[in-house]
Amino acid sequence: MVPARNLPDQIAAARSLAARLPQLVDESRRLATALRSGLHGNRKVGPGSDFWQFRPYVAGDPTGQIDWRRSARSDNTFIRQTEWQASHTYWIWPVFGSSAFWASDEKYRPKADRMMVMALALADLLLRNGETVGAFDAPHTRVTVHDQLQKLGHAMLSAPDNADRGISAIHPGRRHSVLILGDFLEYAAPDQSPATALRRLAHNLNDGALIQVLDPAECTPEFTGRIDFTDGNDNLLLHSEKFEDQHAEFARRSLRWRARIRDATMASQWLYDLHVTTESPNQTLLALYQHITERPLRNGGGPATGNARGRPA
Repeated sequence: MVPARNLPDQIAAARSLAARLPQLVDESRRLATALRSGLHGNRKVGPGSDFWQFRPYVAGDPTGQIDWRRSARSDNTFIRQTEWQASHTYWIWPVFGSSAFWASDEKYRPKADRMMVMALALADLLLRNGETVGAFDAPHTRVTVHDQLQKLGHAMLSAPDNADRGISAIHPGRRHSVLILGDFLEYAAPDQSPATALRRLAHNLNDGALIQVLDPAECTPEFTGRIDFTDGNDNLLLHSEKFEDQHAEFARRSLRWRARIRDATMASQWLYDLHVTTESPNQTLLALYQHITERPLRNGGGPATGNARGRPA
């Protein structure tokens, strides 16, 4: 729930986000470049075109892999090895519901902007590593080259804008990775949880992560005086004449809500992380990228069911 006085018009806000997409793509590329310098690729021998190393020939090696030029420079025969380039599919879904366009203060960026930048920066990293990245728009757009980030961003804007309905409806296939960014206010009520839908996705051998992107006031409120809280349909949820008296209870409820999201995510062996828009996205993106690219393959064709990780909510 968000204060009614600051709730944006969702259609107008989405159009504004689409108009800013070229700038957000540039920002995401700068972020990905900064992160890439601290990452180390995971290379292994396999079919591909990129040279990796030479090794001495042993009986049984295919003669077609002998590098005669390298071998001519020594008394040994050498095999030319290339790097494994098997592509994996990653579905990235920033959930742009009405609350995603809200910010508690004009000096803060809307959650939607941060979600888009993080989603595209992650896509840039994955695409430059030879992976395939898709969105959950109607045609299930997929891209394989990093210069199609703007196309991917427009597809993300057309994905479902409600996490609760969307998680139950999306069909990513099997042995893919699903990465969801949102505020998950759909699960703010004590009896709401994404656990069932996440179990369905994980049951299809899909690895994944939920990144909860929040405004700082959704964790520790600073509002004072008279406040009306509404849902995305402008239905009144809470009226307070002196909200400063509600700060402690609001913070406790927020903590329990975030813990429900975290526990449901980790129960499916997925990664959970919390990102607040006043923080740098670097830590969250590094944890996410390393989680989805460094886990060993499961059943020979998908990410493993190793221990889930989750930063305290």
